[in-house]
Amino acid sequence: GWLLLMDNHFQLWCVKCGGILSAPSGNISSPNFPGLYPYNTDCSWLIVVAEGSSVLLTFHYFELEYHANCAYDYIKIYNGISEDEGNLLGTFCGDISPPQFTSSWNVMSIIFHSDRHVAHRGFSVGYRKGNLLYLMQYDRDQLANGQNLK
Repeated sequence: GWLLLMDNHFQLWCVKCGGILSAPSGNISSPNFPGLYPYNTDCSWLIVVAEGSSVLLTFHYFELEYHANCAYDYIKIYNGISEDEGNLLGTFCGDISPPQFTSSWNVMSIIFHSDRHVAHRGFSVGYRKGNLLYLMQYDRDQLANGQNLK
């Protein structure tokens, strides 16, 4: 039984999460989802799709510990790499699902953090590649049409 205890303890504290996702679409969820996420966890996902594309994020499930400033458990979403705080789109916790997000280029990052108390079911989020060039062309058309109206 002692080896098993060591094993369980090891698995409990060495949570494998995060990574780089480069497929055109995919899913990300908190460790153990739909079970309770572990304590003291930090995960970082980097989504990289084809150049000239955007990343579309849609949350399917969201339930983290609530705090007015999301100081305990949280998700952070970045329009690009997470090392640059200027890319931060928002920090979320509690049970109100974050809105849909579309990046302005082909990279998006998601950070998940849990503290040492209170665990919930966590989250499940899907991403897919969007057509950034089309969006930009559409915006240009809209601007041109707007100017014509004057």
